Amino acid sequence: MGIQEYSNETKSVPTICIVGAGFSGILAGVKLKTELGLSNYIIFDENAEVGGTWFVNTYPGCACDIESHLYSYSFEPNPYWSYNYSRQEEIWQYLSGVTKKYELYKNIKFNSLVKSQVWDEFESKWRVQVYNKLDMTTEELLFELVISSLGALRVPNIPEEFKAFKGPMVHTGAWDSSTKWEDKIVAVIGSGSSAIQIIPELASKAKELHSYQRKPAWVMPRRQFKFPKLVQNVFAYVPLIMLLYRWFIFMAHEFFYPAFLHATRLGRLSTWYSKRHTKKQIPNDDKLREDLTPDYRLGCKRIIVSNKYFPAMQLSNVKLHRDPIIQVKSHSLVTTNGEQNVDVLVLGTGFLVQDFFAPMKIIGKNDVLKAWKTFKPITYLGIVTSMGPNQFILLGPNTVFST
Repeated sequence: MGIQEYSNETKSVPTICIVGAGFSGILAGVKLKTELGLSNYIIFDENAEVGGTWFVNTYPGCACDIESHLYSYSFEPNPYWSYNYSRQEEIWQYLSGVTKKYELYKNIKFNSLVKSQVWDEFESKWRVQVYNKLDMTTEELLFELVISSLGALRVPNIPEEFKAFKGPMVHTGAWDSSTKWEDKIVAVIGSGSSAIQIIPELASKAKELHSYQRKPAWVMPRRQFKFPKLVQNVFAYVPLIMLLYRWFIFMAHEFFYPAFLHATRLGRLSTWYSKRHTKKQIPNDDKLREDLTPDYRLGCKRIIVSNKYFPAMQLSNVKLHRDPIIQVKSHSLVTTNGEQNVDVLVLGTGFLVQDFFAPMKIIGKNDVLKAWKTFKPITYLGIVTSMGPNQFILLGPNTVFST
């Protein structure tokens, strides 16, 4: 298979490669089509459907911690969101719906893993190697422009020491829905968003649940509610109200920024508010409340929104472990405070955010990832780099994750 070059009498139409069919990749496809009138592009995605992280992450309790009416495209508002904070299934349905509306499915090649992008100076094009996961073949295609739309929450971080565990082990980013939890002793590693979402779900099924945490998270109340049908209809038939509602949510988040500055009044107020939420949900167990209160400033790690986590941590079959894990055995975890037998191990250990687009290789004027890791990422507005001609990066360095 090759990529043809299309042209007309007035201009040349570039051939474009988009890597990833999540929020960013779909956005790139829509905007190329609607604003530039370009449809000569291919979107490659290693999964079997669109959605990126919202297709892959299917663990129990998976949901967004940004309000639905803000966590959506500004040009494609959805008046029919079911909840203030959407669940994984509904977000994926939204993305699939946008893809259908703008007829992007015909531009997408699924089960196609882009392994490398190499700049050909002579051709002034990118040589893109694509591995087909179905027939296990690799082909090389030529493109004039490349848009990397790979999300950061993509490659699960599986610490080497946990590979010594011989029982069932699942990562929240690569969920196995066939895993059995009933009458099992389950250990959950981590205190990030995924771990905090999954603990209440598994605690209601497992015989015992052991939560291992190095650092607890700051937790805020989750203002979850279901949108009444009347409100949905108002949003649908009076779009201006929905737009104002989105703007209000956006400004509320912008206003919250000073909370990350501890010396500010809002920073102190936010810290107090989180502690108040903890006290309200854990009123009678001073030791547990102390163990689940961070000893670092609010904002140093991701702030979690949850109303289910603290109640779950007080269940009789749930135990918190704050002692460091010093050894992982075939069917147990050893801390400085003892050994705990484990039937099923759940890793909420995050993703390899600092690896950027790895394992994909990008060789422009030189090896981009090697240069970034040896020195530091240097980009213009997190989107373009001098090492990659005609290459654009969405969610690049020093943007969303400030890496």
